[in-house]
Amino acid sequence: MLNILGFFLELIDRHAFWLYLACLVVILFYVRSYIRAHRDRINTIFTIEKEVAAHREGRAMTNIGAVLGVVVVITALKYYVVPTINVEELVQPTPTITLAIPTRAPTATPTSVPPTPTPRPRPTRRPVRVLPTATPTPLPLPPCPNENVRITFPRMGAVLSGRVPIRGTANHPRFQFYKVEFGQGEKPTTWHVIHDIHKTPVVNGLLEELDTTVLPNGVYWIQLTVVDQTGNFPPPCQVRVTIQN
Repeated sequence: MLNILGFFLELIDRHAFWLYLACLVVILFYVRSYIRAHRDRINTIFTIEKEVAAHREGRAMTNIGAVLGVVVVITALKYYVVPTINVEELVQPTPTITLAIPTRAPTATPTSVPPTPTPRPRPTRRPVRVLPTATPTPLPLPPCPNENVRITFPRMGAVLSGRVPIRGTANHPRFQFYKVEFGQGEKPTTWHVIHDIHKTPVVNGLLEELDTTVLPNGVYWIQLTVVDQTGNFPPPCQVRVTIQN
């Protein structure tokens, strides 16, 4: 543990400039994302697009704050922690234990001829009975009212863990964009957009990817909404899942 801590402090002490530079690049990236989201929220006239743009603004500001926190931690370690300790004392070589392997003295082998073994009768093998295996019943598809707004994976009642791909179809004759949201509980009152809206239709393909490791375990609903060029949308497709990491 001390070796890891010493290596970490030595890395910050020697490469603080490059760490600051990397943080600056990340901050500029999120500032650009915030400006674009703010411009989209001001220019759009649709309520759904304003909501999505506001979500992107908040996410960009949160990420900027997190990177600034990393900068503060690097500064504190560089100028207040590292000067007060001796990093070389923390990084100590791991002792190597050498075990002596005993050697056995060779023993004389008698030259007598061993007796001829009597062959034993081979046992009769019993026939192996193969028991039939039960085929698991596949989970049902969600009851989506529109064939162009459909989630095919995951299915109703699926148990999810890790990074889960969300597949299906998001299309419309006057397509503008689609979004995939999630809500917690049996009857969600709040929906959260996964990543961002998508302005390219999808037919029987990958709609989005959900990282369940950042969410608490429990029941969730996943919702797909396709918006047309007038700002209207057909009934969304919803699927009930359970997250258990």
